[in-house]
Amino acid sequence: MDNSESNIDLNQILAALQHFQQENATFRDSVNRMQDQPQPPAPIPVALAMVAPEPKISLPKKFDGTRPKFRGFVSHVRLIIQLHPRHYLDETTRVGFVGTLLTGTTTAWFAPILETSSPLLQNFNAFMAEFEAVFGDSDKARTSANKLRRLQQGTRSATVYASKFRQLACDVNWGEAALIDQFRCGLRDDVQDLLLTFANPSSFSEAITQAIWCDNRLFEHRQEKKVTSNA
Repeated sequence: MDNSESNIDLNQILAALQHFQQENATFRDSVNRMQDQPQPPAPIPVALAMVAPEPKISLPKKFDGTRPKFRGFVSHVRLIIQLHPRHYLDETTRVGFVGTLLTGTTTAWFAPILETSSPLLQNFNAFMAEFEAVFGDSDKARTSANKLRRLQQGTRSATVYASKFRQLACDVNWGEAALIDQFRCGLRDDVQDLLLTFANPSSFSEAITQAIWCDNRLFEHRQEKKVTSNA
């Protein structure tokens, strides 16, 4: 190979090297500019973003076996478990949670279940069914039906009366017509009289809405009469 060919090869190598150095410098400048710019925050994983904080809720008072308190206690316990699913993932944890809220005669009932490692400890629904059979109302439907027939609005508001009526109605297998009739029978006479100006309700919920409206109007009228008489 002569000198002229060597010079050509060397010139080509030098040119290629210079081109590479220029490209490398351009790349470094681009990287530096990107680093100087504020970067957007990293996206939150979908699984983490979908986990909402669990609401705070107070524990119920310990249940001592008093029958009228059973329903409220159980409702409170079920609400806590529903709102805190990550705390009560399995059956045993749920049963154990109920066990920590028992006192008096209920503790004496729960102790053998725990000491003998009863299968109820691994089955929350079966445990609650047994719990209700011992401390709940064994004839809830009949008891609620009797209470509904005796329930009267009296001096309370139609809203309070309707709330109590709804609670008892959950335990009876009455149709809409029977519920409406019994609900209206328990209203005060003045509310019933004003309801005569309304069309017959098409549902139990509508009957409640009508009664509350009438009761509120009558209350407002009584308040206006008091203001007038004092003027």
